[in-house]
Amino acid sequence: MHVSFSFDESEGFVTSVDGKNQIRIKNSLSDNRKNFAPTELLLLGIGGCTSDDVLSILRKMKQDVKEYSCEIEAEREGEIPKTLKTAVINYNFKGDLDPEKVRKAINLSLSKYCSVSIIVKRGGAKVTYSFTINGKQHDINQVPHSPE
Repeated sequence: MHVSFSFDESEGFVTSVDGKNQIRIKNSLSDNRKNFAPTELLLLGIGGCTSDDVLSILRKMKQDVKEYSCEIEAEREGEIPKTLKTAVINYNFKGDLDPEKVRKAINLSLSKYCSVSIIVKRGGAKVTYSFTINGKQHDINQVPHSPE
């Protein structure tokens, strides 16, 4: 894996990732508000990583996911370094799904497979989640411990 970025006074950091679309990253020198902040990219990384895991696991469990979305609310520490303090992931499903299988898939993702969320937890953030199936809310759950 190789990524690089360069500084552009008006654009901020401009990335290069093996010929993929560029991502522009906000920084304090250019402060281009249209760009992503590094911590926002981290949250997108968590969402993408865990979503891929959860949907793959549910497919293997023969669960019928018709629609899916994921939202993450996060809070940062007040003092430098302003690391993530909390992250609450809300998974939203529509389809014919067993809530216990959904819970198992999410727990497997967040405690075993999703390296991004595991790194964030190891950094001290409290990661919790909730999920809805066809509009029915399920309790907020603490993520099980990851193997160290």
